Amino acid sequence: MAHPGTSVRRLRVAIGAVAGVTGGPATYVVELLQAMADLDPEDIELHVLTDRPDLFAGRSNLEVHSLPLPSAWHQPLWDNVRVPEALFRIRPDIYHGTKHALPLVGLPRVASVVSIHDLAVYAEPDTFSLAQRWQLYVHLRHAARRARRVIAVSQYTADDLMARLQVPASRIDVVGHGVHAQFRPIDDPARRAVVRRQYGVEEGFLAAFVGTAQPRKRIESAIEAVGALVAEGHAIRLVIAGRRRPGYEPDWLRSPPPFVHLAGEVDASDLVELYGAADVMVSPSSFEGFGLTFVEAMACGCPVVGVAATSVPEVVGGAGILVKAPDSGQLADALRRLVTSNEVRRDYGERALRRASELSWSHAAAQTLEVYRAAHR
Repeated sequence: MAHPGTSVRRLRVAIGAVAGVTGGPATYVVELLQAMADLDPEDIELHVLTDRPDLFAGRSNLEVHSLPLPSAWHQPLWDNVRVPEALFRIRPDIYHGTKHALPLVGLPRVASVVSIHDLAVYAEPDTFSLAQRWQLYVHLRHAARRARRVIAVSQYTADDLMARLQVPASRIDVVGHGVHAQFRPIDDPARRAVVRRQYGVEEGFLAAFVGTAQPRKRIESAIEAVGALVAEGHAIRLVIAGRRRPGYEPDWLRSPPPFVHLAGEVDASDLVELYGAADVMVSPSSFEGFGLTFVEAMACGCPVVGVAATSVPEVVGGAGILVKAPDSGQLADALRRLVTSNEVRRDYGERALRRASELSWSHAAAQTLEVYRAAHR
């Protein structure tokens, strides 16, 4: 990690990177760290505390420290015991908690930065289990108060932090997500046809939902909307991809309708192909701190349908069809526009590509490095 000829002591930053639990925060920290390593700042030394050291192997300018995480249920132990132990060994100038948490006790004398993805637990507490709710309440309040700089992943989240947790605007930095270069359209029609057949679609319409199966994603509304179109005689299939949040057992997951394909967790390369093969990515989510799956789908030229709430209008803008509420009737109307018109589908696919091209992890990484410098001043 040393830079020959550099005599000034470099700023030492330790970054908490829980990357083994599939979801937006894991994608965020992996992509952010890879992009920061590509920038290779001369004045900053990057230490990664992670449960998945294999994801950062081969990066000589990242000092990787393995902190095992047996399961998502062990996250409080990881944040409050494993991280402080590592920080006392590393003695960084700054610790960056990338998943809305800083150690509650035992944090050595270091400046701290925290990334807060959303405050959904305050807006929709009933969509979280009691244990998750109290863990988030405690950690979010503590982190928002303790951090020298708070990174909000959207302006919506920044505004929510100011309103709900009284974090002053002077301590908040808005740093949006990027999108990996691997997310791009499938240019080969034959390959696209193969992928569609893998998901049970030959000649019909393929709709995809991508994200963690949990109450606030309102997946049942997407199922009902697609079911309404099937009842009208449209050949349409809904593929649901993503992990299930522990403890979440809806009826549709136990006994899905015949027009629903449950793909489970899908790795990045297969996800690119799903987006590229889909005719639409539909997400009725009622609360998003950023909405990374929208951007990934758009980068693949896939039209998107979502709800005009929280950060989604900010991220998607006019590049997708947004309905007023996660209502199955409104979603069915939006999907019907795409199902019945190649021209509308092509128009929104082109809009999606233009919007996604405006976002990059390199830009997010450069902004985050500036946050570290500001936190140390």
